[in-house]
Amino acid sequence: MKNYLEHKDLENNTILDNKIYGFFSRNGGFSEDNFKSLNCALNVGDDKNIVDKNRNLISKYCNIKKKNMVFVNQTHSSKVIEINRENIDLVHSADGMITKSEGIVLCILTADCAPIIIIGKEYVGIIHAGWKGLINGIIECAVEAMLKRGEKTENLILAIGPHLKINSFEVQIDFKKHLIKSKKLEYLREKKGTLFFNFTKCISDTLDNMLIKRYYISGYNTYSNPSLFFSYRYSKKKGEKNCGRQISIVGIKKT
Repeated sequence: MKNYLEHKDLENNTILDNKIYGFFSRNGGFSEDNFKSLNCALNVGDDKNIVDKNRNLISKYCNIKKKNMVFVNQTHSSKVIEINRENIDLVHSADGMITKSEGIVLCILTADCAPIIIIGKEYVGIIHAGWKGLINGIIECAVEAMLKRGEKTENLILAIGPHLKINSFEVQIDFKKHLIKSKKLEYLREKKGTLFFNFTKCISDTLDNMLIKRYYISGYNTYSNPSLFFSYRYSKKKGEKNCGRQISIVGIKKT
């Protein structure tokens, strides 16, 4: 099991001293077949007991209690919620979470969408950013939620995990209308009659426009690294009905 958030820019920063964070690959777990091996999603057809064992591995690796790992029903929205001790056991539908509660670990699941970790002085946050959420403002909503609670833009550190890169993000002509509506047509590229969406550039420009200076974007393409990461598009190309989801986490250590 490997944490894919190991970057020199994230070292020796006091803001990170009491934080838990990471992007994990598909490897190191117990699942089989399409879900091999560290699938952490319960709703994709994998054996729920095995998924539970995989989540246990994450909790032990990070030295956290599994009951404090918080998941949401991801709906490709721009909805962001705050998790605390009062609502930790409730079922939430959202694509972004923030918390300042020690011991709570926020978790999202991806297989081509971008996992985004946000770390501030007092709060941490995590985002499941698909193209719908991205063009509808999921990043802006999550950052704004933290700023409203006292965080400062200059203190925020963001990390964007492995996701679908432009050469693998082929789209159909009807996708164009979504970009026109959101005024993001500049991120559509045409190559030999085929259209591609520049997902990564759209994310980085969003952060630049928000004047966020400290962010790191993974160079890994989930589609072209199927031995490391689950990719919905890659699995679909192979004719598989579904695939697993890798987990990304962020939290504040309990003192």
